[in-house]
Amino acid sequence: MKLLRFLPLLLLAAAVIYVGPPLRQYAAARGAIPPGVTLGGAAIATETTAEAAAQLRDLFESPVLVFHGQRRILLRPAEIDYRVAAEEMVAAAQERGQGLAFARDFLFHLLGRPPLGGDIPLQYSYDRAKLGAWLQAQADAYDNDPAPAYAKLDTLTFVPGLPGRYTNLNESAIAILRAFTSFNDRTAALALVETPALPPDPTTLEAAFRQRLERFPGIYSLYFQDLHSGAAIDIDGDTPFAGMSTVKIPILLKLYHDYELPLSPTLSNWISDTVQSEIASNAAANALMYHIGGGDTLSGARRVTEFMRELGFENTFIAIPYDSDLRPPAVRTPANVNPQYNTFPDPAMQTTPRDIGELLAEIGQCAEGRGNLIAAYPGRIRAEECQELVGWLEQNPMGYLIKYGVPKDARIGHKHGYAADSQGDVAIIYGPEGPYILSIFVYQYGWVVWEYSNPLMNDLSRLAWNYYLARAGQEQLPPFADDPAP
Repeated sequence: MKLLRFLPLLLLAAAVIYVGPPLRQYAAARGAIPPGVTLGGAAIATETTAEAAAQLRDLFESPVLVFHGQRRILLRPAEIDYRVAAEEMVAAAQERGQGLAFARDFLFHLLGRPPLGGDIPLQYSYDRAKLGAWLQAQADAYDNDPAPAYAKLDTLTFVPGLPGRYTNLNESAIAILRAFTSFNDRTAALALVETPALPPDPTTLEAAFRQRLERFPGIYSLYFQDLHSGAAIDIDGDTPFAGMSTVKIPILLKLYHDYELPLSPTLSNWISDTVQSEIASNAAANALMYHIGGGDTLSGARRVTEFMRELGFENTFIAIPYDSDLRPPAVRTPANVNPQYNTFPDPAMQTTPRDIGELLAEIGQCAEGRGNLIAAYPGRIRAEECQELVGWLEQNPMGYLIKYGVPKDARIGHKHGYAADSQGDVAIIYGPEGPYILSIFVYQYGWVVWEYSNPLMNDLSRLAWNYYLARAGQEQLPPFADDPAP
């Protein structure tokens, strides 16, 4: 009976003797942070609370590597006053290992079971305004607007520009804070919003035109117009040049103004000889002016000039017929009295790339049933007549100059002109996005060198065609295999 009375004490003494050493070893090995307890997801193993707080800061107050696209930027905690409440977190962790939690963990230790543990959420602070200012500074430094395409003259193609990239400040701030609160992934990618690269625009095309023109050793002039958008490029387009065969376009338009469809076989034959002949028959053009002038070729030339004046083209005139022995009167125009460029234009007939280009643009619009010609001459100039006129220009057999730069199956109507010291070509081209006008004239003192003038017009024409292909995202035409011979 006495033994039973002291049994609890004996059991307690035995327990102390049996459990005491393991308990002392367990308590000594616990360290500053209770087993199984993590701080901000990180396991901290130190003997003192000071060491635990220091280790916590080493983990969470290290710099973060921030990416703006491929650009690497180091963000230090001090830049945004980022701090971790290390002592408070260590103290909260120690509370997890006191009282009944200590006994439970020791019992689990004796049974070979892992401690329940738990995580102390990361406690931190930062300056929101400084983070916002830092992000804005990176956006100002590295964001970019979309860039347009640009031309490569060696291939006559357009290279896509760069997309625009803009930093989403709110989402980027979240990504940076996520990196600062991670002990094992200290990187953050700024949230970038991308906008597509801009397609080539008329400014891009003009820059390409100018670069190519600057390689020509002489005087050059170009006029371009998109018939649907109205966008125009004028590079010294009011430079006066000899009219040559390009002013046969005004003759044809005046003929359609004066005569109703269908034209007589005689007139059609003269038109055919004017545009389809390899030599672009001057005699045929004179015959057309003979009919326009009511039996007087000189009067016909004067009426064509007056017609151009009515249309607002003051720099285009025909003073005397082709190959005439008459001495032409001096005709002053805004272009030929301008001393900026002197191409010594033929006093018998003159034009400018802009004049003849805009005239062909008017004809092209008329062919679509719109534009100034139909409005100015209702009932006299109709869409059907302009369509027929364009159709004649499409039968020009000369395949070099502007025509050589477009695909062989492309629809193109053009009228070229030759003189000893000047060459010109004006075309309406039905391209990938619709019709456009290209008018190019060049001058070299004494003699135009074909090996310079023809490749120039080939290249400018190819640039215009590839410009539209690039805008449509289509495969562009390759460079020329070789320069065509005359």
